[in-house]
Amino acid sequence: MSTRTYSSLKVPAPRLLPPEQAYDYEFWVRRLVDSELVHGAVAVALFRAPLLAVPTGATRRGGQLHMVEEVFARQTVAALEGLPGFVQLSYRGPIVEWGDKPPAFGRPGEFNQFYGLRDPAEEPDGARKPPAGHRGHGLETGRWPPSSEQLSGRNPPPCESVPTVAAALP
Repeated sequence: MSTRTYSSLKVPAPRLLPPEQAYDYEFWVRRLVDSELVHGAVAVALFRAPLLAVPTGATRRGGQLHMVEEVFARQTVAALEGLPGFVQLSYRGPIVEWGDKPPAFGRPGEFNQFYGLRDPAEEPDGARKPPAGHRGHGLETGRWPPSSEQLSGRNPPPCESVPTVAAALP
């Protein structure tokens, strides 16, 4: 029987994947003023949770991604270095930033304009929104869309929830 020590555990490193593998891919396609920017995007996977890093472009002046810890932010900067649209890469704590530095947002809509996002009220018809009065999950707590409506091409979430697994541990 082998005993694993904390020092023997391998620290994960961010991996770059095709943009369609990001969990938030549909969100970005729907929210970007210029949805063509997703073609130059990459999914950054850390702890099996790929999130989309969208490059700068004509309607997008900057971007950022939260990488949980500073060590992962530093590794993400190195991974994105040299990719088109990921210029002026830097990190501050766990936040990776690229493009222009964001201004102090003051007037309504300035945030969306800087990041090239459409106003949520202007989302295209057919956008996936929960029904009115819905509390953000299906019959299974914490899940949207309900399991009968899983998005195509995605790995299903684990069957067990963290509390269920934790309760089963000795």
